[in-house]
Amino acid sequence: VRFLPIIGAPVQAVTPLSRQLGAEARAHGLSIKSSNDASSDYILKGYLSAFSDDGKVTVVYVWDILDSGGGRLHRIQGQESVPTAATDPWAGVPASVMQQIGSKTIAEFSSWRQTQGG
Repeated sequence: VRFLPIIGAPVQAVTPLSRQLGAEARAHGLSIKSSNDASSDYILKGYLSAFSDDGKVTVVYVWDILDSGGGRLHRIQGQESVPTAATDPWAGVPASVMQQIGSKTIAEFSSWRQTQGG
């Protein structure tokens, strides 16, 4: 599997997410290819957004699972909310929330992959 650069989140949010994605993927027996390695079976393309509302920040995440030719096979989506007083939504998102998103993403990807029979 390879990951394309994540769209919509600043580097301080992407870094813990990327680390967690890597750790979880390896724990699930997946090998991670570099983003320009065309030999992977699956490509994950992530889009993230964060918005503040009533003293909390909600991070919405969407992952498109693409085949090696870039065709979309499946979509994973979800959201996590965290209480914060930060004015910048991303500033209020702790690394632990990004790690949870990484864990859930790989868990969902793995279970979807098992349904593909390969």
